[in-house]
Amino acid sequence: MSNGKFDVILDTMPATESRLEILFRQAGDGFLQVEYGREQRAALQDSFRMLAINDIILSKAVNGLIETVPGIRTNLLHFDPEIISYQKIIEVVKESEESMPTIDDVVLESRVIHLPIAFEDTETKKAVAKYLAEVRPDAPNIIDGYNIEYMAMCNGITVAETKNMILGTEWFNSGGGFWPGGAFLWPLDPRCAIVVPKYNPPRTWTPEGAVGIGGPCVFTYTTPTGGGYQLFGRTIPIFQFACKHPVFKDGPFLYRNADRVQFHETTEKEVVDIYGHVHEKTDYEYQIEQGQIKAKEYLTWYDSEEVQKGMKALKSKQAEGVKKAPRL
Repeated sequence: MSNGKFDVILDTMPATESRLEILFRQAGDGFLQVEYGREQRAALQDSFRMLAINDIILSKAVNGLIETVPGIRTNLLHFDPEIISYQKIIEVVKESEESMPTIDDVVLESRVIHLPIAFEDTETKKAVAKYLAEVRPDAPNIIDGYNIEYMAMCNGITVAETKNMILGTEWFNSGGGFWPGGAFLWPLDPRCAIVVPKYNPPRTWTPEGAVGIGGPCVFTYTTPTGGGYQLFGRTIPIFQFACKHPVFKDGPFLYRNADRVQFHETTEKEVVDIYGHVHEKTDYEYQIEQGQIKAKEYLTWYDSEEVQKGMKALKSKQAEGVKKAPRL
C-alpha cells in the first residue's frame, strides 16, 4: 500500500515461487500500470504471464475498462474513472492473478510472420548519413557509414555472426511498441540475444521498414520517424494506414501480441519491389503461419544444458565487447 501522500505505488501483491512481486502504479487519472518486480529485466516468462493474465482480464468484459497495453513486464490499463475506480481495477487484476498460480499451463496463440530483410540497405544508410551530417558528426556508433560494425563490437562477435543471430531465432512480440503499429521483439533463443546501447542523441529521421536494435530489443519502424535504435537493415511494410492490402483489412497494424517474427535475408531490390506490391498493387502475399507457444515446453528447453552453455558463451563475449566498444 501507499507509504506517503505522493507515493505512486497504490498497492502490491507479494512474490511467489513462479511470479515476481507485483506493483500497482498510478499513471494518471485514468491509467493504472501493473508492473512485475522492482528492477528492470527482460525475461520472456514475465511476458508469457502478462499476456495470459491480460487475456483473462479482457475476458471479464469489465465495464469502464477501455483498453490494455501489455509489455514484457508491465501492463497499462486504461479506464474511465467516472465509471470504475482504480481500486476496482486492482481487484480485477488480483483476481486474475490468483486464478493462475503458475504459467505451466499457459498456451499462447502465436503466429509466425516471415519477413524478408535486406542488410545494410541504401535507405537506412541515408538515415545514418543524415545523422552524421546534421546531428553528431563524431558519433562513435557509426563505422564505415553504418551501425552494424558497432553492434558486432559491443557483443564481441563478427558482423557475420551478428547477422546469423538476427536470422537464427524467432523474435517474440511482447506488446505494442513506442510508435503506432510497432512491436517490441525479443529473441526466443537466448543464444542470439545481442545487446547494444541506443543512439545518443536520437536520429531525426528513419525510413519506413528500417530494422534496428536498442538494448536487447529489435524494432521494425512502421513509418518514417525519428529513432534511436542501431540500424542494420530494412524489411517490408508492417503498417498501412489506408488498409488497402488484404492483410490490413481489419486495421493498419500487422503485428498482434505474442506474434513471432522470423527474418530471412534477401536483396534490397526485392524489398523495394514488395513495397509496390503492398502499397500500390496490394497483391503481395505475406507468409504467416498459425501456431502456439507452450510456456512449460519453452522454459524446459531454455533451462537445458545446451542452451545455458550457449548463453554463458555469448555473455562472456559481450563482457569483452563492452570493454572495447566506445561509449555513446
